[in-house]
Amino acid sequence: MSPTTWRRMRRWPTEAPDVLPTFRQHAGRYGFGLCLGVSFLCLLMAFALLRNSQALGLLEVLPAGFAIAFGVTLGASRDAPGYWIYAARSLKFMVLPSELQQLQQLRVSPLIGLLNPLRRPLSLPLLLAGLITVLLWAGLTLLPAYPALVTLVALGLLFPLLLALLLTGSAPYFMVLASDQGENAMLPQMTRLRDAGRYRAEDLAISLLISLALIWPLHGRPDFDLQSGYGKPEFAVAAMILGWIVTFFLLLGARRSRLYSAVGERLSALLRTPSAPVAGSARVLPRMALYYAAVGLWALLLCGLLAQLPQPLPFPLFCALLLVAPGWAFWRERGLTQQRDAEQAGLFIRELGVQPVAAGMPQRP
Repeated sequence: MSPTTWRRMRRWPTEAPDVLPTFRQHAGRYGFGLCLGVSFLCLLMAFALLRNSQALGLLEVLPAGFAIAFGVTLGASRDAPGYWIYAARSLKFMVLPSELQQLQQLRVSPLIGLLNPLRRPLSLPLLLAGLITVLLWAGLTLLPAYPALVTLVALGLLFPLLLALLLTGSAPYFMVLASDQGENAMLPQMTRLRDAGRYRAEDLAISLLISLALIWPLHGRPDFDLQSGYGKPEFAVAAMILGWIVTFFLLLGARRSRLYSAVGERLSALLRTPSAPVAGSARVLPRMALYYAAVGLWALLLCGLLAQLPQPLPFPLFCALLLVAPGWAFWRERGLTQQRDAEQAGLFIRELGVQPVAAGMPQRP
């Protein structure tokens, strides 16, 4: 990028109270928090995979590893630009002269352009998920006696570290998008604006993909033995409990707020942020009761229907059908969470008087 692209970035506030971190310090804290949160999440999913798999092999680990790495990377890289626009426009840190000089000297290489989550949102998730899958394959091939250790190290340590390093290293590029010059330079390159209205469908697809990869290895467990078919009472009860467990974790993900990213997205012209009202009870407990009742009834109905088939349906297909009801619960709850984030983001912008990117450089009062 030419220096003239960022000439107005010299007006970026470089003085602030001592309590404010510098841009580099803020980026370091962002990376540390991201690494810690992703590590906890991935370890939780890795332990679920270990518990569900009676014989942990390539067929169980590789699909789950790819799904986890792809889904988590897509969510984190999707939220990063909005977060950094929010942090910069809200003046959450100060920019030192040396840091400002580095921002002015940024150049976008073809590789960085290819991995830009605003232009090609799937490139970075596919790259990182492919890398983690290769690492898992190599580890399981070289250390076949320690599949659990390989899985935990790859998903709980290496993947969070790589993701945090990549997104922290990308922070200067996201930061530049908080300037009107950076936004104007990026807009002509956007053949199609990233639509935040599609995030709900993406979150549903990610959640179902990961859930399916984690639960289908249960086929080797005695509770899910298909010798007596799907009509066995023990199997139906186990399926109902499995549906409830999946629903619990899906609803935890559905209620995850991305408020700060939503604020940044509303301030930028690089993203479309439509917000459609979602019908649903304002009270949490009635909604949860409805979700769990629907999931339990669906599990029993599904087992009853499949018991009528002349041949048992393959267990992975059963798992995919079982996820229909938890997926419905996730869809409704995620819509309510996104609506709440949109309302709070609008309130945040109005009350604090945060100016959109097109208004020029933010000034500290």
